[in-house]
Amino acid sequence: MMSEIISKTNIIHNFLIQHRNTWTDYNVPFEDGQELEKLILSNNSKNILEIGTSSGHSTIWLAKAAEKIGGKVITIEIDKGRFEKAKANFEKAGVSHLIEMKLGDAMQIIQTLNEVFDFVFSDATWSTQPAEGYTTFFKLCEPKIKIGGLYTMHNVIDGYGDDGRFFKYLEKLGTYKTSIINVSHNGISVSKKLK
Repeated sequence: MMSEIISKTNIIHNFLIQHRNTWTDYNVPFEDGQELEKLILSNNSKNILEIGTSSGHSTIWLAKAAEKIGGKVITIEIDKGRFEKAKANFEKAGVSHLIEMKLGDAMQIIQTLNEVFDFVFSDATWSTQPAEGYTTFFKLCEPKIKIGGLYTMHNVIDGYGDDGRFFKYLEKLGTYKTSIINVSHNGISVSKKLK
């Protein structure tokens, strides 16, 4: 069983290496994908939600971690073209069985989800949502996040993400501890639910 998991994660890893410099469509950098995998593994996060699939680079990193610990990923994408590209990439990478894809507006879809998550990755593009969208995504997800779970957000230092409102809201809420991972020019915020 363990050797089978190692074999599958090697296939996924090889796919990610082979396609390292080919991702467009608002995908995360390779280094940020590595950090997402590390976060999931270190927090043993098995129920994963992604907001903003794009063509699937970050999702494959999430699925790679999920494969190792027996988890699953739900990912939401609003653009049909990117959704179809992601679907094809998941098949090529051998991760389709780990991912439940949803096409549509995350602000509507999140409300229909009954799962409880221990990891959320928000990477919806700033140009398609109102400025307060980042806080709205969080508010929709928050009741579905386990204590000890992580809410992560991409593009927090490059000017494409939140304008500060989200972090001010979190600070006022007082139930999350937030740090920033800065391995690329984008940045990932990591907010752990304390209570």
